[in-house]
Amino acid sequence: MVTFVEILWIIASYLVGSILPSYIFVRVIKGADIRNLGDGNPGSYNAGKILGKKWGAITGAIDVGKGFIMPLMPFILKMPHSLTISALSGVAVVFGHAFPIYFGFKGGMAIAPTIGALSVLAYREMIWVLPIWLGLFLILYFTGHKDKRGLAEFIAFLLLIPLEFVYRERTITLIASAIILFHLYLRRFILKKTIY
Repeated sequence: MVTFVEILWIIASYLVGSILPSYIFVRVIKGADIRNLGDGNPGSYNAGKILGKKWGAITGAIDVGKGFIMPLMPFILKMPHSLTISALSGVAVVFGHAFPIYFGFKGGMAIAPTIGALSVLAYREMIWVLPIWLGLFLILYFTGHKDKRGLAEFIAFLLLIPLEFVYRERTITLIASAIILFHLYLRRFILKKTIY
């Protein structure tokens, strides 16, 4: 049975995910709400457009970091149900970013924390997915189609679940990855009605 400490860790993962560095940085530096600027998304890309590439990179690193650390710690702390808690923490930190309790549940698309969480939950698969994403992105960028950068992300992440079957991942990992990717595709591509 899941312990009380493990339940607290899942809750903590959501609360950490709810911290949006892009919102904080833009509020402190510009005195504005990032959700009312640029493309309206409180993520690292929009932060970079508003504050410059340096702040965009810092924001992205923090967002990836929180997505990575929260599902990693159950293994480091050797929690009794580390695999299950890691998977649930990964989902929680991504959903925290997307639906942050501190900001009226209006967050970002959670691309950066998704990368962080999946790099723990499906690290072998992400060894393939990330280079493919980067390669496709660079091709689009240097052929003058950087406005279609989302296409690289769309194609690369399609490979994740099939690769998890190849690597025979545990059921909880498959479920958590599917939930995270479903959210990403729903928010990033379906609701926006574009893969760009």
